[in-house]
Amino acid sequence: MKIAKTRRKSIWAYLVLAITVFVCSVLISAIPTLRKAELNYRDQLFEWRGPLSIENSPIVLVEMSQQADDEIPEKYPWPTSIYARLINNLSRAGAKVILFDVIYDQPDIYTPRNDTLFAEAIKNHGGVVLAGQINIVTTNKGEQRVELFPQKVMQDYNQNRVGMVAVLPDIDGFVRNYRFGQTHNDTPYYMLGLEALRIYEGVERNAMDKPIASSSEFFSVGDFQIPKNSGNSFLINYYGPEAYFPSYSLDFVIDDPTYTTVMESEAFEINYFDDPETGSGLLYDGVFKDKIVIVGSTMALLKDFYPTPFSSESLPRPGFEIHANALQTILDGNYLSIQSNWSVLLMMMGIALVMIFINRSIGAVRGALVMAILMGGYIYATYKLFVIFGIFFNLTAVLMVFILSQIISIGYEYFIVENERDRIQGMFSSYVSPALVNQMIESGSEPQLGGEETHMTAFFSDIESFSTFSEQLEAKQLVALINEYLSAMTNIVTDKNGTLDKYIGDAIVAFFGAPLPMDDHALRACVTSQLMQKELVELRKKWKKDGWPDVVVNMKHRMGMNTGDMVTGNMGSSRRFNYTMMGDNVNLAARCESGAKQYGVYTMVTESTKLEAEKFGDDCVFRLLDNIIVKGRTLPVKVYELADLKYDTSQNLNDCIGLYEEGMSHYFNQDWERALKFFKKSLPLENYTINPSGIFIERCKNMQEFPPTKDWDGVFVMNKK
Repeated sequence: MKIAKTRRKSIWAYLVLAITVFVCSVLISAIPTLRKAELNYRDQLFEWRGPLSIENSPIVLVEMSQQADDEIPEKYPWPTSIYARLINNLSRAGAKVILFDVIYDQPDIYTPRNDTLFAEAIKNHGGVVLAGQINIVTTNKGEQRVELFPQKVMQDYNQNRVGMVAVLPDIDGFVRNYRFGQTHNDTPYYMLGLEALRIYEGVERNAMDKPIASSSEFFSVGDFQIPKNSGNSFLINYYGPEAYFPSYSLDFVIDDPTYTTVMESEAFEINYFDDPETGSGLLYDGVFKDKIVIVGSTMALLKDFYPTPFSSESLPRPGFEIHANALQTILDGNYLSIQSNWSVLLMMMGIALVMIFINRSIGAVRGALVMAILMGGYIYATYKLFVIFGIFFNLTAVLMVFILSQIISIGYEYFIVENERDRIQGMFSSYVSPALVNQMIESGSEPQLGGEETHMTAFFSDIESFSTFSEQLEAKQLVALINEYLSAMTNIVTDKNGTLDKYIGDAIVAFFGAPLPMDDHALRACVTSQLMQKELVELRKKWKKDGWPDVVVNMKHRMGMNTGDMVTGNMGSSRRFNYTMMGDNVNLAARCESGAKQYGVYTMVTESTKLEAEKFGDDCVFRLLDNIIVKGRTLPVKVYELADLKYDTSQNLNDCIGLYEEGMSHYFNQDWERALKFFKKSLPLENYTINPSGIFIERCKNMQEFPPTKDWDGVFVMNKK
C-alpha cells in the first residue's frame, strides 16, 4: 500500500496520538475476548515451559475409573463399604492423608450398614478428609447458602472438617485459581488441598488464616505463606498434563485376598494390592507409604472434568488433579504471580510514546520492522520471566499498544484504502459469494469462465414432503416460511465456512473446501448438518408458538454428503455465470440425501466423508447403514447415518447403535438369525417408526427366504434415487 508523504506534525500532535493509542489499548484490552486471549497465552506458557519434576512428591492419586466400575461387581454408585475397604488398605499401606474428591451426601443404596463401615474406617485412620460444597441458591427470599455435605454418620465419626471442592473458573471456564475456602455459619471450611496440608504438616487449625477476602498479601497455613492472587485465592502452578501424578485404579487398591473382582470371578485370581502367596502387590511396593492419597473420579458418568492449563475444553482434566497441582504448588513453594496493574499501564504508555516517535522519525515501513522486532523480543521476555521467576507479564495489552501505534501512524490514507475495499465488497457480495469477491479484490482481475478439480465435500439438504406445504399454505405464507428456514440454515453453512452453491426451491446445495481450501472440510460439513438439525428443532418450537399449522410444526429435512474430487469454478455463459460444482461425486452426495429416506434417517454420508471427518476430530456419531450401489453408478459405496454430535448423544442412542452394529456384523456374515436377534433389540431404541433396525429385520427375513450366493459381498443395489 502506497501512502502519500505528508508534512510532519508538531511534537504535540504525536503526543496526542500516543495518548490516543494508550487510551484505546486500555479500553480494548478490557474486552472479554482479549481477556480470554491473555488467559490463553498464560496457558501456552505452561506448554512452552513443559512439565515440572514431581520426583519427590508425596501425592498419589486413586482413580474411580471406568475400569474400576467394570471390575467391581456392583455398578456405580458402589456400596460405601468399598470405600471402607479402600481406606483400610491404604491405612495398611501407610498412607498418611486420604482425601475424597466425591461428595457422599446420599445414603448407601444397599444397606445403612455400609455407611457405618465407611464411617468407622474414617475414624480408625484419622487422616481422612471428605469433600463438601456450599452452594448459593437464589430464592424469593434472596440468596441462601445450602450445604452439600457428607452423611451425618460420616461427619460424626471424622475428626477432620469437610474440605471444600468447588472450583473457581475464570471467564473462559478454565480453572487457574484455587480458593482458600469459605466461611459458613461462622465456621471456616478450607479447600480439600489445604485440609490435606494441615494434616500432613501437623498444622494446628488456629495457625491458619480464615478463608475470607482480605488486604493481606499472604495466606498463612502454619509456616506456609501462600501469596494471594486475589482476596481469597492463589494461582495454581500446574506441573504437567492430565495423569501426570502417579495414579492407580481403585479396583487395584481394594483387590486383596478377601475381595473378588469381576475378572477374578470369571477367570483366575490376581490380587493387585496384596498377594500373600507371592509377596507382591501395591502393599509391598510402598507406593502409598507416608503419602497424601487423593481419591477422585475419571469416569465420564460423574462429569468431574474441567479445562485447565495443560488441558483443553475437548480434553479436560479430572477435578481431583486440580487439588493435586494446587497442593504440590504449596508444598514446593513454587508460586506464580501476575504483573501489577500500575506497572502494565506505565509500560503501555512508554511503548506508545516510543513507537509513535519511531514512526515519526524513520517512517511507517521501517517502523513496522522495528515493531516486529520489539514485539518478538517482548514475547520472548514474557516467556523467560515466567520460566525463571514464575511471573505472568501482560501480553495482549502491550501488543495492542504496538499494533495500534503502527495503525494510527500510517494515517488517514490507510483508512481511505480500506473504505474503498469495503465499498467494492459491499457492492458485489450481494450477488457473488463473499469468498469469490475477496479473490477478485486480491487478484485485481475480472472473473472468467473455467474450473479446476478440487478435493472437497458436497452438501445437499431438502425438506421432507415439501409438496404438502404448497397445498396447505397460501403463497405469501409459503414464501415467508421458506425465507425464514433458508436464512437460518444458510447462516449455519456460512458460519462453518461453507460456500452456498444455489437454492433449488426448498433445497440447499452447498460445498466445503472451495474456493478457499480447508483440510477439515468433511468435518465442517458433518457438524453443519447436525447444527442444522438442532436449529430446525428450535424453529419448530417458534412456529408452534406462532400458530403455524401442524405440517409446518412437524417439518423435517434430510441431508446428504459425499467427499471426493469435484470440478469447481465459474460456470455458465460468457455474460452470466455462477461459482458452482459438478461431477460424479456431486451426484453421489445428492443420492445420499434422497436415499436417506429408504433407511428412515435424516442425514446420510458416504464412507469417504466419514473417514475424512474422523481425521480431524471425533465430534460426530456415525453408524453404518449399508453397502450399496446407487442408481446411476456401478461401483458399491458404504453409506452411514450421521446420528448426532458426540457431546449431545443420549445413552439411548449409543445403546441402539451398539446393538445395531452388532447385528450388521452378523448380517454381512450371512448369519441371519443372529443378525435378527440384535436388530430386534435395537428396534425399540430407534427414534422413528421407519428406521434402519426395522428395515434390516425385513431384509434379513427376505435373505432367509431367498438366500444370496456364498460369495455374496454384502452389496445392496438401490433401484430408487
